[in-house]
Amino acid sequence: MENETETEKLRPNLGEIFSLKNLLFLVVVLAIAGGAFYFMWEKRNKPIISDKSREDINISVPVTSVVKKTLFRDDQLPGEIDAYQDVLIYPKVPGFIKELKVDRGSVVRKGQLMVRMYAPEYLAKRHEAVAQVAAARASLAAEESKLQDLKAGLEKRRANLLADQSTYQRVYAASLVPGVIADNDVVQWAQTVKEDQQDVNQIIKRVNAQDHEVSMRKEEVDAMIKAFESFADFASYLDIVAPFDGYVTERKLHVGSFVGPDGTGAYPPICRLKQLDLLRIIAPVPEELVGGVILGSPVQFSVSSFPDKRFIGTVARISNNLDKDTRTMPVELNFLNPDYKIVPGMFTKIYWPSRRRSESLFVPVSSVVSTPLTTFVCKVVDGRIEWVNVTKGELMKDQVEVFGNLKEGDLVALEGSEELQNQSRVTPVGSPVNKNASP
Repeated sequence: MENETETEKLRPNLGEIFSLKNLLFLVVVLAIAGGAFYFMWEKRNKPIISDKSREDINISVPVTSVVKKTLFRDDQLPGEIDAYQDVLIYPKVPGFIKELKVDRGSVVRKGQLMVRMYAPEYLAKRHEAVAQVAAARASLAAEESKLQDLKAGLEKRRANLLADQSTYQRVYAASLVPGVIADNDVVQWAQTVKEDQQDVNQIIKRVNAQDHEVSMRKEEVDAMIKAFESFADFASYLDIVAPFDGYVTERKLHVGSFVGPDGTGAYPPICRLKQLDLLRIIAPVPEELVGGVILGSPVQFSVSSFPDKRFIGTVARISNNLDKDTRTMPVELNFLNPDYKIVPGMFTKIYWPSRRRSESLFVPVSSVVSTPLTTFVCKVVDGRIEWVNVTKGELMKDQVEVFGNLKEGDLVALEGSEELQNQSRVTPVGSPVNKNASP
């Protein structure tokens, strides 16, 4: 019983917990918490500026005009310098070098003797060809003599035939008178004329056959003479002359060396000749600039040997073909180099004049906004921003070439930004006067 009494004493008095005082305190706390929550919710969702007041706000935006002009700038391109002509000197026939009249650094003129060779096997063949031609000519002369003898015999047989025919005709005419000529004589003379005719025909066949033989021998002699002339040409091949005015840059062989015409590596070249008074400057022009290449236009370039000086070449050859790997087109410049100041292989910088054949539109670089989805400028029309999609072209100083729904004289924001919302009201500031702009 004592334990139950103590337990009852420890239990809270429900009447005291739900007293009027405690209930009023709870209501006040809940009211304060609800008011605070409502105030914070209203503050979070209430717009700072109403849509109506936003429409009335005008932002001052510095603007600039779209200008039209021709793209012209100098781009630095890496270039190559080559000799105008560059050849490896090989002989036309194999042989030994007998004389070598040039060395590295020699300046030669076109047609000047550079190398003299000795080819004993060709000389032996040439002597053999001479003997063969002489023998063929002697054989031809003998056959022609036989032909002449046969023709003389033919003429003799024809004369005998004519004489016998005349005699036969007289005998036959006399035999018509009875008792003057015996019939047997007429028959004998007729047989003689027939035999003479057969001899003439036989001699004619022999003459024709001999004439054909003579013709064949003449063709053989002509072929041998042509072969001999080729050996004579071989003799001229033993002297190697300079194909053009140039400078000997390499010497590979010496006197006594054996050399041949094979250029695959079996035989090395005797020397190397380059034309240095005229050079080829090869410029790799990027794809986007090939439309402005003009034949005959001057182009500046520099070399590391003369860093403070610029030289001028002239566009001479256009390949009209793009390299698929580099997307560039090789363009060659001609450069006169009479004093050999510049040599092939030098590192060069080419100051390529990039230009358009026609005018295009330009805006400041800062006016163009580029995003992952689009590229645009903020055009100002009747006090509102209008986003105009454009395609960027080439840079020229602090301006960029643009292509899109723009025209000369249009106003665009000097500092383009996505914050300048499309169709938002703005007040253009610093609008330049463009006389060429259309109204």
